[in-house]
Amino acid sequence: MRVVLVTMALRVPTDPSHWITVPPQGYAGIHWIVANHMDGLLELGHEVFLLGAPGTEPVSPAVTVVDAGEIEDMHAWLNSSEASVVDVVHDFSCGQIDPDRIPKNMAYLSTHHLTGKPKYPRNCVYASYAQRAQAENDVAPVVRISVNRARYPFQAQKDDYLLYLGRISEWKGTYEAAAFASAAGRRLIVAGPSWEENYLARIRRDFGETLDLVGEVGGERRLDLIARATAMMVLSQSTMGPWGVVWCEPGSTVVSEAAVCGTPVIGTSNGCLAEIVPGVGAVVPEGSDFTTEQARDVVAGLPEPGSVHATAVRQWDYVVVAKEFETIYHDVLAGRSWT
Repeated sequence: MRVVLVTMALRVPTDPSHWITVPPQGYAGIHWIVANHMDGLLELGHEVFLLGAPGTEPVSPAVTVVDAGEIEDMHAWLNSSEASVVDVVHDFSCGQIDPDRIPKNMAYLSTHHLTGKPKYPRNCVYASYAQRAQAENDVAPVVRISVNRARYPFQAQKDDYLLYLGRISEWKGTYEAAAFASAAGRRLIVAGPSWEENYLARIRRDFGETLDLVGEVGGERRLDLIARATAMMVLSQSTMGPWGVVWCEPGSTVVSEAAVCGTPVIGTSNGCLAEIVPGVGAVVPEGSDFTTEQARDVVAGLPEPGSVHATAVRQWDYVVVAKEFETIYHDVLAGRSWT
């Protein structure tokens, strides 16, 4: 098939003259999801048109990077003669593309990767059952976030630090991760952007001696940090998120990324984490009230790297997940629709 993958079109915050690519230069979970899914489709022999990430270097002759990042330009391309050869549009843009503005004969589905209800629910696929339930939908498909092990280094020997990778925010539980690390007597490397100055100041005040703030990271350094960590901290909290709804962790890219590197995950039961963490790590309560004994017992009881890696490959392999979507593509092409 000829498949259009539409990523969320975003400019690089530190250099707005460039777009975030696939895979991304730094922090951008959805772009990593698209990169791994594109790998799976290519492995299955499909042709891919990438929309929303101008400047991306194609990983294969079977990939066409469309030079359109602005929303109006993306809609224009989908209605152009160039797009007339397309079989299906798979939209990861989380509402940037309006399905009513593309040709009616063009097969369309989307994958939701945010908290709350999708802007356009038609033919929306969810990354977890918790996310689907929050969107008040009980009929849409659920397909997990995939991971291509070839993109991630497996590391059996771990260094003595815990890792928080993502936006420094209340709903993502950065403060709670620092509290856990402090109780466990471990260093916490915090890698990600921060846009809430007061929240970051509070973390520095209470756990400054525990933290190693390295900012937003990308490329080999990001992969190295993930692979060498004792554990990945994903302590998402049931607090008000950025879109006016209580945060429900949608799919959590970093869980599959960490696991395929052999790095176990310490997570809460928020959203998807209750569904995916138990096989590759440990679940802890929400909040920051961790005792030294509790935190150290959790770290000591984490599964071995080889077991974590094997579980990740078995559950979230990029080709297996691409085949799940391949089935859904055929269903949509045959006229199936859901809301």
